[in-house]
Amino acid sequence: MQNMIPVRRGRMAGAGDWRQQYQALRMTAAQAAALIRSGDAVAMTSSANWPYGVDAALAARLRESGGHIELNTLFAPLDTALLAAENTELVDYNANFFSGERLLAAHGNIHFVPTHLSATGDWMASRRPRAAVITCSAPDENGWMSRSLWGAHVHRRVLEQAEVVIAEINDQLPAFASDGEGHMMVHVSEVDAVVENSRPPAEHPPVPADETDRTIAGYIADLVPDGACVQFGLGGLANAVGECLAYAGKRDLGIQSEVLSNCVVELMERGVINNSRKQTCPGRSVGAYFVGDRRLWDFARDNPAFCFKEIDWVNDPRNIARNDNVVSINNAMEIDLTGQVNAESVGPRQYSGTGGQLEWVLGAQWSRGGKSIIALRSAYRDRSGALHSKIVPQLAPGSIVTTPRTCVQYVVTEYGVADLRYKSVLERARALIAIAHPDFREELVRALPL
Repeated sequence: MQNMIPVRRGRMAGAGDWRQQYQALRMTAAQAAALIRSGDAVAMTSSANWPYGVDAALAARLRESGGHIELNTLFAPLDTALLAAENTELVDYNANFFSGERLLAAHGNIHFVPTHLSATGDWMASRRPRAAVITCSAPDENGWMSRSLWGAHVHRRVLEQAEVVIAEINDQLPAFASDGEGHMMVHVSEVDAVVENSRPPAEHPPVPADETDRTIAGYIADLVPDGACVQFGLGGLANAVGECLAYAGKRDLGIQSEVLSNCVVELMERGVINNSRKQTCPGRSVGAYFVGDRRLWDFARDNPAFCFKEIDWVNDPRNIARNDNVVSINNAMEIDLTGQVNAESVGPRQYSGTGGQLEWVLGAQWSRGGKSIIALRSAYRDRSGALHSKIVPQLAPGSIVTTPRTCVQYVVTEYGVADLRYKSVLERARALIAIAHPDFREELVRALPL
């Protein structure tokens, strides 16, 4: 990091060594919260990078003063003070991807912003946040702090335009290798306040795969050639795909993915992923977020085999397509017989978000030799135990189309693979019925489009 120059200069003009700057900037969480005014738009890092100290102090200050802020982030933990029910009238919360906060939507102050994940920085900048609150690792020997596990969405542009930048330093957050240009690092001289708050980051242990996951993953692995650059997300299916890629003897795989999880560790340790054939960031696994447990963090910490970048670069379809043989793997909640994919809502109720699905669908198909895969279980059981098909004649009323039918290529269930690309509506429907749960195939045949 020695050659990097802080993008934002002059905050500590005239100060000497960064350690002196750090000491001058130290303050309590309450003092930092006092830098945020009623009426401010605030950008904030999330999940394992949630600034719990400033969060609690700011919530207390708002309750005391009767002030109000607009909070812009995503993946807010459920134990945040600012989103507690008693603070509903004090905070308007905007997010372009829901996780646990969807459970709080009934409060009336939780609002969804439809954007692609790569546009998160642009969206936040458009809100003109006066303040940005970011949680970082402790400074290294040159005063650089890593944005660590979940800081990739508060873009450099947001930090540049914010009048106040508060860094909550958590010395238990790991530091990861940046891209050489410092995009994922913040220098002490670039912030206006430092709050120290040491706490263990939330861990997300790998979700075990079941037999259905492994069956789907087996079909997916067959679609992945040696030398491919893969993208896959979280959960049991992603872990099963990792297992299948390892046991299938795949060679020279690369990875670029918005999320890097524990399954990447084993694939890199086995040499299955070595990134040797990539056109961008050769030799390095590229991601924006690290979601896993300490095994992942310890493996990736300051590891030059990784390249940590902001989400707008990682998920830009133009950057995705610069690698050959990209294979993207994304989940769906349901798909209709024409190929429309809903990956984010239960009817009209927002469940997650558009995320990066369409970006990866397009980027993979623009890649030379690339493939995009939508994976889903053929059916699910509701709370009463009744079985329902995930391949449906039509999407449920109010459902969001995450990926339009014109962009869908491969669809995979535990019953096989359907290639929808350049198929007629009737051919698509027949291909999807062939991989639907057997209990629903006759019903789906009766719904065939003419």
